[in-house]
Amino acid sequence: MENEELFRELMDSYDDAEYPPGFPEKYCIMECLSEGFGIITFLVRDKEGNDFIAKCYDRSLWAITDNSSLLNGLDHEGLPKQTASFINDTIFIAVREYIEGMPLSLYVEEKDLSMKEIIKIATELCDILAYLHHRDKPIIHRDIKPQNIIIRPDGGISLIDFDIARVYRSDRDTDTVFFGTPAYAPPEQYGFSQTDARTDIYSLGIVLRFLLTGSTKENPNIRIYRPLSKIIRKCTAFAPEERFADVSQVKSALLMANPKSQSIRMAVVILCAVLGAGALTFGGIRLYRHLTYSPFTEDAVPAFLSDAERVSDAVSYLKEKYGTSMFDETDAIATVGDLRTAMIDLYGLDRAYVYGINEDMPQENDAYFLPWGWADSQTLDRDVAIYAAVKVHDPAIVADWSSLKDDNGFYPGARVATAFAEETGIMNGANHPGDIPVGELAVILANADRVFEAADTAEK
Repeated sequence: MENEELFRELMDSYDDAEYPPGFPEKYCIMECLSEGFGIITFLVRDKEGNDFIAKCYDRSLWAITDNSSLLNGLDHEGLPKQTASFINDTIFIAVREYIEGMPLSLYVEEKDLSMKEIIKIATELCDILAYLHHRDKPIIHRDIKPQNIIIRPDGGISLIDFDIARVYRSDRDTDTVFFGTPAYAPPEQYGFSQTDARTDIYSLGIVLRFLLTGSTKENPNIRIYRPLSKIIRKCTAFAPEERFADVSQVKSALLMANPKSQSIRMAVVILCAVLGAGALTFGGIRLYRHLTYSPFTEDAVPAFLSDAERVSDAVSYLKEKYGTSMFDETDAIATVGDLRTAMIDLYGLDRAYVYGINEDMPQENDAYFLPWGWADSQTLDRDVAIYAAVKVHDPAIVADWSSLKDDNGFYPGARVATAFAEETGIMNGANHPGDIPVGELAVILANADRVFEAADTAEK
């Protein structure tokens, strides 16, 4: 009875307009799920006892059109089927399949999501968007937000509310009407340019930031694992041409971003907080200079350091930063086992990820850190160490082969990493191409740490 009265009140708000024909004959209102500015959402039931969601729009407030033809033919487990729509001069009603589950906005309040769970949600969302964007006539959702992402009982996700979706038209320069949720909407949805697939990619980046930080706004005081931070920045660039061009690229970047374990991340955060407080309390300018010291500046040109000085500096740097003594025997020949140990103990990568063996062929694979299936006893080459040192900081670099003219010869990812190392100075002091000593492994890792730390500081 209460729902029927609410429904009558809604009808009265439409100036007693006649209800769209067909709807009251087919559906019975069971519950009011939400009510907002000119929008009310009902749980409805048909004559056969099947439940559906019906969203009613006041057309004097919302320029909503009938999108039923746009959504016809969609067949994806992550998308609810649009079953019917009803429209007249004052009211538009969209009826869709009822998806059992909980909105992501509520789900995150009840669950302490791990990095692995967050990436799983984001990659599944990428799959849904890829299905929409890669159609002959791409469908742009334009309202990606946690409230429109449902976590189903089986753990999968569904994307709902296509009422403001549109088909991308290459002949249009701008959109004429703003839709969407301001916190998640990119600039082009305010009329700066036409919305396309990169519009949804922007909103995806905001959702990822929300899942990682609890806020849609960037907060410099919250540290995000660097590969994920780079993904968010690229997704949410102001200019669409600076974002990922395709959602499949976002998924690849997410899968490459193997996160540090929760305990390591928390330890680093606590350590940084303690060091920061100590620096402020005791005027730790010297400590700051030491932590941010880089041999790649005009004041400390690497050529002025001897090889022995480089090794000694690198070993001391890693020992102070990570509390490790694994590089003390600087003249011993480094092995793949040494490299794997460094990736696990120093950088917090999962052991299964680091030790996974790719038996198919040397190639990038989301399940393995190294594309080569070598034993721990295998002696270490310089370029392999460089590949690992670059990938642990930014996996997207070794995965982007666009700078290569071909994929022949030595493994492409290592060639890209080596070129990056030569350009940035990571290779400075690593003089042995094969069977490198432990000291030179320390040099490569310390150089990489300093280069990426300097890049992070510059970005901030």
